[in-house]
Amino acid sequence: MTIRERILSVYRGEVPDVVPFMLDISHWFLHKFDLPWDLSQPCDEPQYDLISYHRKVGAGFYIANNASFYQARYGNDVRLETTKRVRNGDPEISWCINTPLGTIQRRRVWEPCSYSWAIRDWGVSGKRDLQVLAYALGSRRFVPRWDRYQAWAEEVGDCGVVYISAGYSAMGYLLSLWMGVESTVYACADWPELMREVVDTINENNLRLINLLAGSPAEIVVMGDNFSSDIQLPGFFNRWSRHECPLSAPAQDP
Repeated sequence: MTIRERILSVYRGEVPDVVPFMLDISHWFLHKFDLPWDLSQPCDEPQYDLISYHRKVGAGFYIANNASFYQARYGNDVRLETTKRVRNGDPEISWCINTPLGTIQRRRVWEPCSYSWAIRDWGVSGKRDLQVLAYALGSRRFVPRWDRYQAWAEEVGDCGVVYISAGYSAMGYLLSLWMGVESTVYACADWPELMREVVDTINENNLRLINLLAGSPAEIVVMGDNFSSDIQLPGFFNRWSRHECPLSAPAQDP
């Protein structure tokens, strides 16, 4: 069996000839070959050198990090701006969202030691900031770019399966991108009604993307939030990411 056949057989409930071997080596690959990595620039075309390296080392491909298989278009009264600059000798990227309710901005700075973009400013710290984020993300419409997906899938071929990502849920956005763990947990305790409104607004909008991806040519859709049990304890997870979340079905016993 090819790597692709092995991966798909597992999803069909079948037993492959050997356990599928697939890795996300994108970050390691960039560091190993000292390649630039710009979070503000999505990959419109397949990363040919990365895919070729997967094939060379025999590691199955599955994650097209920073690829753009669909586009998010925001409401007419929402303006997004991404800027890059060097501050105190460090490259920095800022994402700014302007809405009728106000403006929020988050920043990330380049750290050569980890070869990554560390978060310098989260962007959301108060009630108004939360409302701005919900207003902006709740206004999104999603436009497919299946041509880009097909290009990746054709390039990967039998070396793997190109998963398509649905991005973060509401809690994923807050914990990982806009608010951070500590501030998010405090907000859930201090402003539960507001947080319920924000989480539901963002997740209801996410359903539009889920519906779009359900009709895509992708064979596997991955919905990853960087969930971790040391951050989201069962009670927290059940409240904010499962039972009352519009994206999730009620929990069932195994």
